[in-house]
Amino acid sequence: MGITERKERAKEQRRNDIIDAAERILFTKGYENSTMEDVAEEAELSKATLYLYFKSKEDLHFAICARALQILMKMFQKAVSKNKSAFENLLGVGKAYVKFAQKHTSYFKSIIHFEGKEFKEKDCNGCLLGNPEYCPLMFLIRLIEKGQNDKSVKSGVSPEVMGHLLWSQTTGVLQMANMKKCNVLMDKLNIEDIISGHFRILKSGIKKK
Repeated sequence: MGITERKERAKEQRRNDIIDAAERILFTKGYENSTMEDVAEEAELSKATLYLYFKSKEDLHFAICARALQILMKMFQKAVSKNKSAFENLLGVGKAYVKFAQKHTSYFKSIIHFEGKEFKEKDCNGCLLGNPEYCPLMFLIRLIEKGQNDKSVKSGVSPEVMGHLLWSQTTGVLQMANMKKCNVLMDKLNIEDIISGHFRILKSGIKKK
């Protein structure tokens, strides 16, 4: 291994260590209550060194979201089978999303926070939701296109519109489930019943008879 390669590997390791530290801070204190100083202290770096790798707290958040979306995308891909119709795969992907939100709660909250903010295009590192490698929404849209082609999914709505609806509706249900303990009206409701009811409604809405 050459000197340049070792330096690049060390730089990438330092970057990952910083993201690890940022996760510990942001997941514990919350995004709004965390500062770059907190992250630098947790990573045992000077603030100046931290800024060599990340220019702002938003940059750190994008990096955390990229990790979250990569995990989610791997779960989506694992849920898809060539032996199933696109409709069946859509249901599998939906269940994978539920599992992700339950197993990786902090990452799920990070994605929600990201989607709830308005960022300028230049601030987004050109990476997350516009990149097929990271974008679960684009993954859904492609599955819907396949479903409309194999006649297992209704074709009255464009794949783009249906994809946005499925993503936003399921995200909303999972967010509601995550906030159940704060909602007095939901005290007597079972989260599993809410999620299964959501999927029954989706099935009747998108499956081609």
